Amino acid sequence: MKIAVRTGTCAAATILLLSACASGQAEPTAAGTETDSGTSAYPVTVASCGVDYTYDAPPERVLLGAPGVIATLDALGVADSAIGYTNGSYAFDGLDRFSGLTSNTDDYAPSREFLIGASPDLFLSNDQGQLGGQGSASSDDLTTAGGNLYVLGEYCQNTPAPTTIDAVYTDVDNLGTIYGVPDKAAEVVTSLRDRVTAARAKNTDSAPLSAAVVQSFDGKLYALSGSYYSAVVDALGMTNEFADIDGNFAEITPEAALSAAPDVVLVQYAGSEADAAAAVTDISALLANSPAVRNSRVYPQNEADFQAAGVRIVDAIENTADNVFGK
Repeated sequence: MKIAVRTGTCAAATILLLSACASGQAEPTAAGTETDSGTSAYPVTVASCGVDYTYDAPPERVLLGAPGVIATLDALGVADSAIGYTNGSYAFDGLDRFSGLTSNTDDYAPSREFLIGASPDLFLSNDQGQLGGQGSASSDDLTTAGGNLYVLGEYCQNTPAPTTIDAVYTDVDNLGTIYGVPDKAAEVVTSLRDRVTAARAKNTDSAPLSAAVVQSFDGKLYALSGSYYSAVVDALGMTNEFADIDGNFAEITPEAALSAAPDVVLVQYAGSEADAAAAVTDISALLANSPAVRNSRVYPQNEADFQAAGVRIVDAIENTADNVFGK
């Protein structure tokens, strides 16, 4: 396991950089050259993190902020536009099905030399901080390379990220515009909404459950909130006990977690099923007197889904619903 910085609204904070696991995906699909209707809709302008970017054609050389981002492009039928990804340690089994996709760097934030050399026409990021420019590439370097930026989930610097699943639907719609496949994007959003509705229906508790999303590393306990962490909890009709923390995550004491007394504890983990079980065991020991532990309601969440963003967040919602409410 490694420590990395995911900047966003908490540039000085640290949190875990976790290894990805496989998620069920269809065979890779190809990018089109026309809109769904067969007519040219370009140029189009799509904003990201407060900046307008213009596209004269569908992107053809896309660099991903994490390998799991490919799932969203695949859902839209444009997976073969991706040429590579940063965060190579997030690679998962089956990624080699995307033959044109290579691991370009294990670094969270690509170097200036690497970014300019890759010459992407789009950097599809999960965090604007990946182009922070502090010893790594900046957004200006991307512009120099001739590329646009799109940040999934509006995970922008100095701006709180959205905390509902609507952020995923917006991303799919925006990517549909960027790639000239708005009809396909609408189909994907409809399917995602149906899946979220079905997952929410598994929650038959008469009173809303309270949940805490936590992660433990190197003897420290973190509460995770904001962004997708709250979106998953909210989508399933639960309340986030740490929704009011400053930023998307913060170090807390075990006493604070015990005082919150959540009905459910969701534990972020990296890696295999064994790693998931170990994470649950560690948190259960740390919070042994909490209602969630006493009632055996401590469940794992795969951090790889959250780093991949996009359609993988709906995977996380479904997996969490199965764990908390039963399949």
